[in-house]
Amino acid sequence: MRILQVVCTLAPRYGGPAVACPELSRELVRQGHQVSIFTSNCDGSGNLDVPLDRPVIKDGVEVRYYHGWSRLGKYMFSPGLWRALGENVAKFDVAQVWAVYSFSTTAASYWCRKRGVPYIVFPHGSLDPYLRRRNRPRKWIYTKLFAERDYRKAPAVLFNTSEEMRLASDWSGFARPNGSNGAMQKRFVVPIGVDSKWFQEPNAAAVARLRGRYPALAGRKVVLYMGRLTFKKGLDILCRAFAKIARERDDLHMLLAGPADEGYEQKVRGWLADGGVLEKTTFAGLMEAEDRFAVMQLADVFALSSYTENFGQAVAEAMASGLPVVISDQVNIWPEVLKADAGLVVPCDADATAQALRAVVNDPVRRRQMGSNGRRWVAENLPWDNVGAQMVHVYEDLVK
Repeated sequence: MRILQVVCTLAPRYGGPAVACPELSRELVRQGHQVSIFTSNCDGSGNLDVPLDRPVIKDGVEVRYYHGWSRLGKYMFSPGLWRALGENVAKFDVAQVWAVYSFSTTAASYWCRKRGVPYIVFPHGSLDPYLRRRNRPRKWIYTKLFAERDYRKAPAVLFNTSEEMRLASDWSGFARPNGSNGAMQKRFVVPIGVDSKWFQEPNAAAVARLRGRYPALAGRKVVLYMGRLTFKKGLDILCRAFAKIARERDDLHMLLAGPADEGYEQKVRGWLADGGVLEKTTFAGLMEAEDRFAVMQLADVFALSSYTENFGQAVAEAMASGLPVVISDQVNIWPEVLKADAGLVVPCDADATAQALRAVVNDPVRRRQMGSNGRRWVAENLPWDNVGAQMVHVYEDLVK
């Protein structure tokens, strides 16, 4: 099949689709399909240093970047992407369109309908009620102008978990218009995959380099957070929880690995300072390549207290690395974590999170067992070859 992926940007700072889209595309190529990604070069308020006059071919995937503008690093607009979709979308058998409140989603949905190309829309967590309540007036306007039509007229919708699908089910874009006898969209649940590199033995040299870079971790039990420092990640909860247990002892340290939204790192530092544990926390910034794998080997527990998370890709990567996890019950992979006995699931509450972290840190035998359970579950369920095959079945269902 000729498969088109449309995503607003692949800038690493955004995580999520910027990671999952290329990884899925590489797997689809490995399974014998032709895959192109159409995207913009937006990167915050600036632009990625990528060629715009020719495709970039990596691991067999064709990536075409188009110049775009970004309003405050958020809404991204690209006339070049609009034109390219109009000229090229008919060359593909099927398209996967990432996001909801996005120019790239609206452009791709329009041209797929215009050219008769079946497409599947993928909200990637954007329809969680917690996120729908934020910036409600703007989202309501965009929904009525574009998003309802983009989704109602799509042949299918993709979710990463059954929990994500349940939470999104009351959104107006899934409601059948009054008097309409048209068929509802098909709905599919396919998880995000985990790269095979996470199952390989760690690079000892990379781990040693990381230890040298962060000497404060030496001799400490490390609580690891990996992801963007942003409002939805529940870092206020995690900071208060860490303070509750770190004030009691001197053998704990927290490592925050990820880029920060503008001004947000100062908020996090403020919460830690208020708790008296700022000096027991290291801000590592965005970690890439070998550092992402190595940091998992330095940690004792992975923590994610998000108020909303459509899947929890970093949670799955931590599990693949053999780390026990402590997550909130708003991280939609939580039922799988409980079923696998790979960690502890708690409400979005600092006391409950502190109690869970304390329990994991204080029990090395249980910690190792949960890490082993999680690694086994991810190896059985989330390798990209399994996930890629599931996505191929979805695409085939749309084009038959």
